[in-house]
Amino acid sequence: MSRKQDIAAGFLGAIAQGKEQGKTDRRLAQDAKLGRAVTLLDPAQVRPRTDNTRPARAGHVVALAESIAAAGLVQPPAVDKAHRLIAGLNRLEACRLLMLAPADRQTFAKALDGWDDELAARLVALPEPSQLPEPLNAGKLPVRVLVDLDAHEDPAAALAAEAAENTARKGYTMHEVRDLAQKLRAAGYREVVGRPKKGEKALRPALELVLGQSASTVRRILGTKETNKPAGDDHAATLRRLQKACRAAVGIPLPDKTPVPHLRRVLAAADELARALPEAAKELANL
Repeated sequence: MSRKQDIAAGFLGAIAQGKEQGKTDRRLAQDAKLGRAVTLLDPAQVRPRTDNTRPARAGHVVALAESIAAAGLVQPPAVDKAHRLIAGLNRLEACRLLMLAPADRQTFAKALDGWDDELAARLVALPEPSQLPEPLNAGKLPVRVLVDLDAHEDPAAALAAEAAENTARKGYTMHEVRDLAQKLRAAGYREVVGRPKKGEKALRPALELVLGQSASTVRRILGTKETNKPAGDDHAATLRRLQKACRAAVGIPLPDKTPVPHLRRVLAAADELARALPEAAKELANL
């Protein structure tokens, strides 16, 4: 690569790194501004907010309980400085449900809106409290405390904080999402097409609940839209994305009008791998 190409590549890399650092700085500044702090509470210490008019839904709570039991609570509820609930009612109720003795869970769930007798069998399948991920197995609930907010004194600010907490979700890396997906798969969750059948645990809706992300975001991060795919398909999808990126990049000249030659070699290697992958998968299957 020529000196001009080295300079251009370094310049572009510095811009990209600066943008990512800027995102991080803004997120940290926003957290500091809102006075967020994560702490552990007994669920009984979380107080209701008088103007919280949206009730928890039984079906949603049970689905969240199933996901949290398998993957842990990755999006803690938010409370104000007096531990009044700001956001995450269904997550709070799901954790309360999980921490109850199995014999008491149905009574608790039946008091929620939208109870359906078909949910009873799913309650029975939930693990014992001692088998839950930490710190839930110790009876402790992680919460995000907005230490500068008093929902009673400033209800408008509480509503604004609720909206912010429900929309500004953490950005998860591909590794984190795949790790959570693996935990859910180990708990019996599977990729399904369309509406899940009775008793069927659908992976993507569970990930959406756990992460607070949209279906399209989860699908993009997982990098697949098909179900029941062979083991090599994830690699093939990665190669296809690599090929597409290389083809787009090789035609972009640097400032001196010289295309990037090494990308053509990367593209050729990706093509070769894509051709070899199906045969390699067959050989592995026959071992």
